[in-house]
Amino acid sequence: MKKRSKAVFWLIVLLALSALTIYIIVSSNDGFSLDKFLDCLETISPVWFVLAAACAFGFIYFEGAALRCICHRLGCDFKRSRATVYAATDIYFSDITPSAAGGQPAAMVLMMKDGIPGAVAAIALVLNLAMYTLAILVLSLIAFLLNFDMFLGFDFPAQLFIGIGGVVQVAFIVLFAMCIFKKPLVHSLAAFILRLLCKLRILKDYEAHLVKLDASVEQYNKCGELIRHEYGFMLKVFLLNVAQRMSVISVALCIFLGSGGSLEMLDAAFSAQTFAVLGSNAVPLPGAVGVVDYIFLTGFETIVSDPVSVELISRGLSFYASFIFCGIVFLVEIAVRKIRTGKDAGESQD
Repeated sequence: MKKRSKAVFWLIVLLALSALTIYIIVSSNDGFSLDKFLDCLETISPVWFVLAAACAFGFIYFEGAALRCICHRLGCDFKRSRATVYAATDIYFSDITPSAAGGQPAAMVLMMKDGIPGAVAAIALVLNLAMYTLAILVLSLIAFLLNFDMFLGFDFPAQLFIGIGGVVQVAFIVLFAMCIFKKPLVHSLAAFILRLLCKLRILKDYEAHLVKLDASVEQYNKCGELIRHEYGFMLKVFLLNVAQRMSVISVALCIFLGSGGSLEMLDAAFSAQTFAVLGSNAVPLPGAVGVVDYIFLTGFETIVSDPVSVELISRGLSFYASFIFCGIVFLVEIAVRKIRTGKDAGESQD
């Protein structure tokens, strides 16, 4: 009940932040009007719009494909449809919780209810997160190489968000690598920090937290065994995560081209959207609402005449439509499970 209340609370926060963000974007841009937005929407080629919607779904599909690939290697097989359900659950709860903290635990619960061992589910989710992070860094590096001048042209807040997002991603990869190659050092340091936090009465029950720490470090260590010995497999998982990141980036690219954007400026549109993705890791807000929109508008205002309309349409598909779809998938999953549980209970009584 407590977890459900938290989920409802963060959903309300997300909706409130989204409404506030859209209001600020629309009201603070003198050149924007509803008629202009509708004209932009009508201008977009149906083909490009459908492609953009397909890319939005690709963000969900490729995460599921990566999880399925890892679990298969660890000896657990499941259908692509189940992989999509796990991915949708992860994305839905990531969108409504700060720093996407609720996504992996929710997906792990579903995976375990389907009979996937907890250790396998945990390793798959941690390894996929590492490859997801690495994919963001690689694509961000490409964006910097293509359009470093665009980054220099951003105002200070946008540069700060992008910089913090980059630092967060690099820090995670460094920590991940240390857990693999320097396990004793990381364990000792983390145990010291836990002990300090408990002495300061910030945390309670040192032994319980230490058990969780041991389990986490062991998960990273098992991921390391795969990385050290399965190069071809890891490349496949990495490429699936690149495809996932490119799917969400391509939503904006399709809307950009569909609304009349030139192919010559496609690299600039790619960089602007990639900077927004990188900066989304800068603040612990559900869905990074506000930050992504701000960076997107800052980048696209130099390459399109109506950046607000392009932002609202592309963000509407890549985030809000995806969020609604994932929420529906999760609710249907819960409803089906309840129906099956009721039937099973009835049959057992008979």
